[in-house]
Amino acid sequence: MAEKIYDRVAPPGIGRQRTMESILGWATTGQCCSLVGISNMGKSALVRQVHEIGSSQWADVLFVYADCNRMLDMSEQGLYELLLRCILDELQCQPDMQETRQSLASAYERVTVSSNEFQVSLGFSDGITSLFDTRYRLIVLLLDEFDEPLRELDGRVLLNLRALCDRYPDRLSYLVTTNHTMRDIRQDVHADEFCELFVHHTLHLGPITQDESREYALGLAERDQVTFDEQDIQFIQMKSGGHPGLVEAICTILGDVTGRPVRDASQDWIIHREVSERLRDHGAVQSECIKLWGDLSREERDGLLALVARQESPPATVLRSLKNKYLLRTTGEGVQFLGQVFEEYVRRQRIVQRGARRGIRLDVDTGEVWVEEQEIPTLTRLEYRLMMLLYGNLGKICDKYQVVEAVWGGDYLDEVDDARIEKLVSRLRQKLEPDPSNPRYLITVRGRGYKLIDE
Repeated sequence: MAEKIYDRVAPPGIGRQRTMESILGWATTGQCCSLVGISNMGKSALVRQVHEIGSSQWADVLFVYADCNRMLDMSEQGLYELLLRCILDELQCQPDMQETRQSLASAYERVTVSSNEFQVSLGFSDGITSLFDTRYRLIVLLLDEFDEPLRELDGRVLLNLRALCDRYPDRLSYLVTTNHTMRDIRQDVHADEFCELFVHHTLHLGPITQDESREYALGLAERDQVTFDEQDIQFIQMKSGGHPGLVEAICTILGDVTGRPVRDASQDWIIHREVSERLRDHGAVQSECIKLWGDLSREERDGLLALVARQESPPATVLRSLKNKYLLRTTGEGVQFLGQVFEEYVRRQRIVQRGARRGIRLDVDTGEVWVEEQEIPTLTRLEYRLMMLLYGNLGKICDKYQVVEAVWGGDYLDEVDDARIEKLVSRLRQKLEPDPSNPRYLITVRGRGYKLIDE
């Protein structure tokens, strides 16, 4: 009997219906919830679905999606500016909200132009409060990619978010997505009070099931106008382990090889061998693995390296942490990795031996920065983008326009001032320099810009 060929209309989607129902159930009753999952496990896609479905089905609930990667600065002002901007965008096409938009625009102006922390906080609070005099019984703020804000923001910002939720019970709630559990990201008095909001409603997002992987792959095949058969579907699952980002990357490569024509099963092994070879060097696949690897602690990386080397078993706490992140799972055959692609990446990491780290070295695979053989503290997202720019132009001057475009994006050339750039440079210098007051590596060239020197 010929192999069944899957060829039907299916929009690219990941499923997870039960997870979606749980989140909407909590969010629409004013309860805060947290969604935790490793890089590209599908958190952002799921939250955008929450926004889309929630906005269409609950007319009395205002869902506001905010990607925290779009913050102009990792500060109180940066967070409040983003949230008010997203709320204004959400209300833009609603004629009956014109008066509320004017109040929000006024609050937005106060937040963005004020240099007084009290006025910044008050402006944001007034903006949120104005929403409670509208037809909306509930405001749900969807805070996507919240790891860095939780780790870096001043504690009083977290207290203010908690206080707003306490002041308006059943009127305001948060849905937060992070790569790590919130208490693993930060533990102090201020963070603990904020994290208490999510204790009872935290979901850990794992790989998609085989059925969901199949539906996702078939949707991608239809989108790209290619054909996958049952052997392809099994190959995708085996290589990806159900990681949505890897599923999409593998489908792209597989589609380039298979094309649209139907083939018989005897050709599958040739196609899959060709795809397996391409996976090793394909940019999208490597990018997914780099993000997964870079998000692990040193102990977790060492544990994975020990497993591929068949050395002693990693400590129980490390194994448990890796299993909680769904990078490892226990089967009847022992401990298995999240798909063959990630396991092969870890094997390559073991082969690549790091040489002497004199001066400054940036490992683009892991995101680690070393100064004179010492690893510096983890860089924030904006700090890392600045570091990438300067390291890529080692010894050359980068002017402020290059900095803004590389760090914030070209759309922000007129919005990011010199003071904000200098503040970011100062934070990076604090981590790079043994003596930040007498910089040796990150140099300011007065009137022209900044350059990185590797001595």
